[in-house]
Formats: sequence, C-alpha cells, structure tokens
Amino acid sequence: SYEHSLSSYVDLASEAIGAQVVKASNEHFGAAANLIKAEDPVENGAKRKSLEESADAWVTRRHNPETDWAVIQLGATGTIAGFNIDTRGLDGEHASQVSVQGCLAPEDSVVDENGNIDGVQWEELLPTVDISSNARHLLALWNATESAFNFVRLTLHPDGGIARLRIMGTVMAKADVEGEIDLASVVSGARVIQASNDKLGAKENLILPNRASAESPSTFGWKTSRSHSSDHSDWAIIKLGEPGFLTRIELDTGLYDGDQPVAAALQACYTEATNPEKDPQCFWYQIVPRTELNGSEVHSIDVTLNDVPFSHIKLTIHPDGGVSRLRAFGQRVKEIEEEAAREEAEAAAEAALAAEVGLDADTPTTTSDNEETVAVAVAEGISMKAHDKDTVEVVITKSVAEVKSDEKASVSAGSPKKGVSKKNAPAAATAAVSTPPRKKGRSKKHANASEANASNDDEHFSSREGELIQSLTSPVQHKKRGHGKVRPGDDTDESSINAADSQPKRSRRKAPKARN
Repeated sequence: SYEHSLSSYVDLASEAIGAQVVKASNEHFGAAANLIKAEDPVENGAKRKSLEESADAWVTRRHNPETDWAVIQLGATGTIAGFNIDTRGLDGEHASQVSVQGCLAPEDSVVDENGNIDGVQWEELLPTVDISSNARHLLALWNATESAFNFVRLTLHPDGGIARLRIMGTVMAKADVEGEIDLASVVSGARVIQASNDKLGAKENLILPNRASAESPSTFGWKTSRSHSSDHSDWAIIKLGEPGFLTRIELDTGLYDGDQPVAAALQACYTEATNPEKDPQCFWYQIVPRTELNGSEVHSIDVTLNDVPFSHIKLTIHPDGGVSRLRAFGQRVKEIEEEAAREEAEAAAEAALAAEVGLDADTPTTTSDNEETVAVAVAEGISMKAHDKDTVEVVITKSVAEVKSDEKASVSAGSPKKGVSKKNAPAAATAAVSTPPRKKGRSKKHANASEANASNDDEHFSSREGELIQSLTSPVQHKKRGHGKVRPGDDTDESSINAADSQPKRSRRKAPKARN
C-alpha cells in the first residue's frame, strides 16, 4: 500500500466505513459518489468511450460562473489531520483550485440547494489551494483539529473534476454506546499499528465494519505474500478503540477460500503507549492458542478473561495468507467503572434508607439465624418503603418481635430507642442491603454475557481449557536481553508460552481511570 505522512490516520470519508455523499451541485460528467470509493481511480478514468459512460471521478460541467460543491457525511465523527486530494486519471479535466469546509451537525441534517445546513456554520479546514492533474495532493494541517466533524464540503473553483477525496483523521468513539461492542473496529476508534507484511491486502482492512464484499476488492482483507515455508509466520498489531475486558474474538476468512492461513493465534497486552514496542514493561499474554482456520468462514472464539483489561491485541497467522476481518468483542473499562460507581451509590442509598427505617443498633441478637431474619426483614421493608412507610415499619417490628420472643423484646413501630441515633443501623442490616464488592468492577451485564458464552461451548472454540488457562497466569517467555519482551516479529515456542510453572506470576495492572 502507498505509505505517506498521513498513513497512520483513518480515511473518515471512505465508503468502506459508511461515508456517503449527501448532495452535489453538479454531476454532469461523473458522480460525486466516486469521491469516496475505497479503490484507487482507474487509469484514464476521465476518458469516456461513449456519451453514456461516466468518468471514474466527480466531474462537473464547464463554464461555471461561481463554484461547484459536494457535501459528504463522514463514516465516523472525528478530528481531522489532513487531506489527500487525488486527480489521477484527470488530465485536462481536473479542477484548478479546491477548498474544504467542515461542521458538526445532527446525522439526519438536510443539505439545501446552496450546500448549507440550516442552523450550522461551516468552518474552514483547507483554504483555497491550487492543484494539478494526474497527481496525489497530500495536504497535512500543522496540527490536527481540536474540534470533531461529521460533515465536510468540498468546493471546486470554479469547476472541473476530482477523482478521490481522502479526509485523514482520528475517530472519536461514540460515548453513548453500552454493553458488548467490537473494540477492534475502526468506528470504535481502533487502529492497526503495524504489520509484518501487507503486500497483497492492506492491514487496515482487518478492522473495517461489515463483512468483505466482492464488489470492493481493495477492502477484501489483510493478505500477506507467500512465504513457501511452514515455519514462517506473519503478524499484525491492533490498538483497541478503548481498553476493555474481552469476551469474544471473531476471525473472518470471508472471500479467502484457499488463501486463508493454516492457523492463527492471538495475544493481548495492556499499555498506555500507542505502540507496545515503545513500552519496555509491556508483556504479551496468549488469549487464543494456535487454531486451525477454514476458508470463507467466521471463526468465533470465547475468550472471557476473568477481569483482565487489555489495550492491544496481536494476530499471528501461520505461515501466511489472508484474513478478512478481526473482531474483538468486549466491554469498555470506562463503562465498567461507571457502572461500579453507580452501584456503589445505590448501595450507599439503600444503607441510608435502612438507617432511616429506625432500627435500634443496640438491640442484641442471640444467633446468626436471628441476624439473618432481621436482615431479611429490613431488606423487605426497604423494598416496600417506597410504597408505604407505615407498612414497612410494621413488617420490621413484627420480625424483630418474633426473633426476640424468648427475651420478650419488641421494637417500637414508630421510632428508635431514645438516645440512639437513626444513623446507627445494625451491622446485619447494612450487610443485607449493600451489594457485594464487584471483582475489579465487572458489571452484571458482563457476567451475564460470560454465562451465555459458556453455554455455547459446543458451537464455539473455548479458551478456558487446557493450556490457555495456564497461559493467562504467566507472561510469554522472553529472550534474555535485560528481560526483554516478545517482539512482534519473534517466533515463540508455544510450549514455553504455556509453561505456567516456569514463569513469574503475572503482575496485574490497574484499569486506567476514565478521562473526561
């Protein structure tokens, strides 16, 4: 693939991630939809064999007294770092000057006949610049925009053609998405950091949304050169959109029937660095052992991982071949932390409500059974208090009287004993109404998803058995160089990866705090 200064960014204006042309002022000789095609323009794409054939570019009629424009809704909202304006195939038909504006507007916004959106002000992203024919024009901004955009407007001065428009930027993941999501999707903010080889298929295709389509050969998937060696392996490293707790991996070899790898394996790590190579404290852990792959099939693998968060995953294929898509489903660490905070607040509120009921903190209990009965009564009272406070107090009074009947003790139905503060709730009641501490802040949603995955062991590969469980207790064996970590290109002996007894115990990092 063509590498340039903007290659590390995502093309936000590609139809491969869902971009679409909303409206254009003129499409007389070529549709504006050509601007967002994932494929490179066809050589001599502006030359038509007949009057009915359109150019492989957006081309407008001549002698325009003003300007022509096309409004594009980006496939994902994001900040913008630069542009790739491509006029290849347009010799004499290209526009002489172009400019680009952007805005952030509701997804269902309507563009009027002048290229404007009601109530929205366009912001200049690229001032008017000269362009030439048959060339890629890489135009990087001094700094990526601080604001995010989801619409851009390309303006031609005064008319002409553009073959492709690439808006290079960084995806801003949607904050309102909850539950299990594909953390390795480009629309979730994931990026492919590097790969050993992508000569026959771009590494960025691994994280595209939707399955590969035969209509778009350039987005089939990640495909490497033939190695002609059974000992060879290729790899790709993906930075997840956000750190998260993984539950399921999908390896899709769609459209690669006969071109798929013999087998694949996955490792994962946690680091705050963009590239794990830059973090000497980062270690790779095996989450999916070497698994045979079939052609044109979605391989679903359960990897529920006992509350271990990861930020990067590494796909290794043996010996070479093509993988269409890689999915890493899980729940974001940030969401888990937010749910844990909500549950803690709810537990505190319930504890305060138990104190408000008015139980006497000095009332003794004689047996653990009695404590349980009182606690149950308190819990039931709290659940009823929202409907009828008097009913709650009667229930609690009756329960305490029953368990204290041998001591002839009773609890007043109206208020606690004199001199005892309502703030002093009995320990048993507090224990009953407080939710148990969540292991590393895992949510109930995540636990339910794990149970559902476990029930489908016959239909999916399981990562909980045998050597994989052992591999999670110890890091991958490293070569000695000051305790160096496993490098992306290193071959790793699987027996050493899973040798739990010979490896130091894994140090667990704390999940990163959510950023505002």
